[in-house]
Amino acid sequence: MPEVFGIHVDRLVTLEMKRDGASNRGVILPLYETAFHKQKHPLTLLAAEKLRNAVRAGDYVMICTGSGRPPWRPSGETDGPLGAVSLSRAIKLGLRGRPVYVAAKPYMPPILAASEAAGITPIASKEMAEYDGFYPTALIRDFTLKPDEARSQAKSLMDDLKPAAIIFIENLGPNARGVIHSATGYERESEHVVHTYHLAQEAKLRGILTIGIGDFGNEIGFGLIAEELKQILPCWAKCKCSCGSDPVCHVSTDVLVVGAISNWAGYGIAACLAYLLKNPDLLQSVQTERQMGIDCVYAGAEGEAGMKQPWVDGTSPETQEAIVALLHMLVKNAVTSTLKRGW
Repeated sequence: MPEVFGIHVDRLVTLEMKRDGASNRGVILPLYETAFHKQKHPLTLLAAEKLRNAVRAGDYVMICTGSGRPPWRPSGETDGPLGAVSLSRAIKLGLRGRPVYVAAKPYMPPILAASEAAGITPIASKEMAEYDGFYPTALIRDFTLKPDEARSQAKSLMDDLKPAAIIFIENLGPNARGVIHSATGYERESEHVVHTYHLAQEAKLRGILTIGIGDFGNEIGFGLIAEELKQILPCWAKCKCSCGSDPVCHVSTDVLVVGAISNWAGYGIAACLAYLLKNPDLLQSVQTERQMGIDCVYAGAEGEAGMKQPWVDGTSPETQEAIVALLHMLVKNAVTSTLKRGW
């Protein structure tokens, strides 16, 4: 019963754990319900099914992530990179696709460190990425922080790699007036934001699958439900900067997946791929998750209060491991036949 499985994965990865007073406390349920109503399918399962149908062995799949702001987060944060790596691992080992990490150069080190911890070797050489040898790899592609170069780079990347799909996880995108906002509703400076939304727009022109993953509404993908969000959450109808619009990203994707934490939504998609392919090992183990978090922060990602602690959005490393453990149990029981007791 795939639908039942997908619903329970969705429920797990949308558990609200924001701190009292946080700007995004209490928004996950309306975000999820709106996205579910729009797509009429469990979100994590829908993304996994679309990936399974679109990606063939040897196809490239771009995974875009990384968001930061000096001096507080010069190398980005922990939410995004870990989910990207989980997806990369499932796509490589399960679908035999070729994942590509796309991020700005300052935000790349935590992604690469977490990838190494997960057993996926990041490399810059396309020739090596296309060598189907004994160790799994992921291609690296730095994306410009200069807005006037982003569109042309997006086209060049698409021409070069011809991806079967593009995933955006915790990637900020512009509102209807082209302004990118923080979760608190203020304008984000262009020089700190990776304008990968041009990849989403280019993919739409070429008929390539796009998946957006986010936890607030200012991330790429939420254009799918932007108008609905302004109706159900009046606080999003007006931002706090001078653009006179709203902080909601108006760039849509084919599939939108909502999680209480973006990483968790990525883990949920990986779990659904593990379920569909009947291979629980496609989702990283609890031990691997622990090492991914540690390596991610020691490579520069900010996890909690600016310290080298593998927290994610105010939740402890033990919480990340618990989410992974629960997802594993869901997958393993869903692909294991029940005992025949004979009575």
